[in-house]
Amino acid sequence: MGTQSGHGSKSDVVRERAIVALLAERTIGAAARRAGVGERTLRRWLTEDEAFQADLATARAAAFDGGITRVQALMGRAVDTLEALLGAKKHPHVRLGAARTVAELAIHHHEAATILRRLEELERYQRGRRELRRR
Repeated sequence: MGTQSGHGSKSDVVRERAIVALLAERTIGAAARRAGVGERTLRRWLTEDEAFQADLATARAAAFDGGITRVQALMGRAVDTLEALLGAKKHPHVRLGAARTVAELAIHHHEAATILRRLEELERYQRGRRELRRR
């Protein structure tokens, strides 16, 4: 993480605590209290301190990636559960919910694949235009 000018490791520790608190708490005020800094200071870091903003963005990305890794690990069980729920006989609303979820996942996957394919087409087109200009 970045270093606050001239204050050394104590400042770094406080800033790191503030980042952890921002990731854990629901409000800036709660994060400030948890980190042991003033709310005005934390708001100033969030709006004016580019190094703090960059460190927070890096920490958020790492937390998000960790969450996605956990979700990916659960995918097999989730699909098995949806498959089992599709066969539920007693509660048709459960079957409907499972069917809706499977359909939504399929639609989202199709949309993402379409967007990626079109993006690749645009990138190929742009590369071709650049090649023509170079000649």
